[in-house]
Amino acid sequence: MPDDLRKPQLRTLQYFFVDGSFEFGFGLMCLILAAFFYAESHVQGWLLAIVDSSLVLVMIGGAWLINRLTRQLKERITWPRTGYVRYVRREAGKRGRRIALVMLSGGLAGAFATLLVTNPNLTIAPLPILSGFLLGIVMVVLGWRFALGRFYLLAGLSAGIGVVLATSRLADDIALAVYYLIFSLVLFASGTWVLRAYLRQNPPVEAQP
Repeated sequence: MPDDLRKPQLRTLQYFFVDGSFEFGFGLMCLILAAFFYAESHVQGWLLAIVDSSLVLVMIGGAWLINRLTRQLKERITWPRTGYVRYVRREAGKRGRRIALVMLSGGLAGAFATLLVTNPNLTIAPLPILSGFLLGIVMVVLGWRFALGRFYLLAGLSAGIGVVLATSRLADDIALAVYYLIFSLVLFASGTWVLRAYLRQNPPVEAQP
């Protein structure tokens, strides 16, 4: 694609991340996961089975809530200032390949985590370092796909937090909950910084000269 067409397309894609709403939504999901894993580490027996089985519902409910809150932020703050962009849905074939890739990556990550957890000679907590690197990879992909440098910084912080907690001598499940808690705060801080910069550059329409 010629550069004169690629640049406007890239700016259109970057517009979704211009107000920090992605970080707020992703941070809220991490906060929900932190609460889930903390609760999981403090229950036993049949309560543990119930909590474990509710993870899918937690993810679905959290995704619905995040979608609603993100849309509310954009409706109240972003779209009145800089307009609404409707993104074209991807073709079914491309979506299917992406879903298959995500499922394959999740399966490999799960297998790797099982090998780590069942290793009796392991001296570190494997789950926080695994989560740190997985979310770090997600951030690197976002930074590369949308040419946004702040996601590379978030990737480094995610991996660093995971490594520190893996060697912190905390129990694996507690360290995992702490990882998601800390990374949610990092995402909220990033979202706040991006939103403040956006508001400075784009005052309300009635306040513009």
